[in-house]
Amino acid sequence: FNTIYGLIIRPESTQYLEEELGDIIQRNNLQKNNISNIIEEIANAYIKQNGQVDFVELEKLQEVFKALQISQKEKLRDVETMMPEEVDRDKFFQVINAFDIPRWKFSNENKGFIRHDKPKVIGIFSSKAPVYSERFDLINQRLKRKSGYLKRFTGSNKFENKLPSLKDLRGREGEEFTIFGLLTFSEGKYQLEDRDWQIWLDLSECEIHGFYTEGNFILAKGRYIEVQKFKVTSIEHPPLEDPDDTRKEFGHLDFLGIPNSLEDEEIIKRYEREWKNTFLVIMSDLWLDQSKTLVKLRTIFKIYQDENSIPFVFVLIGNFLSEPFVNTEAHSAKYRAAFDGLGNLIAEFPSIARYSHFVFVPGYSDFCLNGRSPQRHIPNIYTSRLKSKIPKAVFTSNPCRIKYCSQEIVIFREDIVYKIKRNSIRTPRLLNAQESPEIHVTKTLLQQSHLCPFPLFMKPIYRDYDHSLRLYPVPDVVDTSGWFIGLGRESLSLGK
Repeated sequence: FNTIYGLIIRPESTQYLEEELGDIIQRNNLQKNNISNIIEEIANAYIKQNGQVDFVELEKLQEVFKALQISQKEKLRDVETMMPEEVDRDKFFQVINAFDIPRWKFSNENKGFIRHDKPKVIGIFSSKAPVYSERFDLINQRLKRKSGYLKRFTGSNKFENKLPSLKDLRGREGEEFTIFGLLTFSEGKYQLEDRDWQIWLDLSECEIHGFYTEGNFILAKGRYIEVQKFKVTSIEHPPLEDPDDTRKEFGHLDFLGIPNSLEDEEIIKRYEREWKNTFLVIMSDLWLDQSKTLVKLRTIFKIYQDENSIPFVFVLIGNFLSEPFVNTEAHSAKYRAAFDGLGNLIAEFPSIARYSHFVFVPGYSDFCLNGRSPQRHIPNIYTSRLKSKIPKAVFTSNPCRIKYCSQEIVIFREDIVYKIKRNSIRTPRLLNAQESPEIHVTKTLLQQSHLCPFPLFMKPIYRDYDHSLRLYPVPDVVDTSGWFIGLGRESLSLGK
């Protein structure tokens, strides 16, 4: 623990570990290499659960043991030999509510992520959480590991970041730099800010490709022309980091807050390949108070059932009524009736009702009274009858995450394309005919590592849950209901 993981294990924890491992070794007749694998799994799980701490506490170690269910390790050998059709694929499917995602904050001192406690309350002013500084640190640590932004010390194998802080520009008028910071607007002018300083930006000769809004973190190239003034020749978003590189660097961290799987990663990927016909269906703006919506849904369900091609998952996204929610008795009755009717409709197709997962994501007009993200799930009072008929129905937050085998899918109901285009500092010039605004917006979200890379006055958020809007590591698919982008996938098929 200490040598490899930097964890100092207390005597009582050592005794507990020895006793538990002794039982496992005796019960399963394990060899030395198996024991090492178990210890490694325990250490990684402990760090996932508690962050890069110094000491191993007994109570927390016991929690990790229970979560891992190490006593069932022997079952892995059976799983490895099972055919995919014998495996329950439901165990590889999870829906992650935004309010359950752990908050990991990057620490410049520890050069790693530290887990923070879950907020006890949700309120507009429940915390003065340093939203922008945490976003800055998240992207900045990416840049510090990017080869193009590193330089080697003369005569050594050590590297340093060659992006200067804004303070480093003082007294260096006339020199050219690439600088990094938060794009803001004040007193009729754009400026760039980092943790320590800010400078005015002259964008008069800057060509812009892509969308840039206030609240974006950008790289600006140009010349420092006078005190606190920088003449920009070009700007760009921070380069993407390959998710495999992120996991190599921080693979021991559980960014989504879901339990560890005892199955080996290669086994999971084998199942994924074998289940190549598994697919999901995503539908949005299902106005359940409109009869034509139910007619079309019945047609869709009938086709799937008649052709015996049952989707593994239906993701149904609001808005679920044709008019915004109003907190009145009449409107509440309308919502309840709408979901009751949908439950009755799905129940008409037994194969779909029994086999398919249904994930319900609210729209911004569904019980979102203040327009803030993330948004709570639709209350149980309106959905209980539907859930009694559809055993695999889940009502979750907006946004939410879906984890299927090795893949992560982000669902977010928001008019992001419109928001970014409307608030862009300048209409971009497209480089070629194949480019589209949607592609530029997609790149913006991913390179900013965030679903809402705006100032808080453009898109209000619950500050304590800003981390639930991150896109880090880069997911496999991002769907914002008006459009979606598959990252490294040829389609939305869940098989690969």
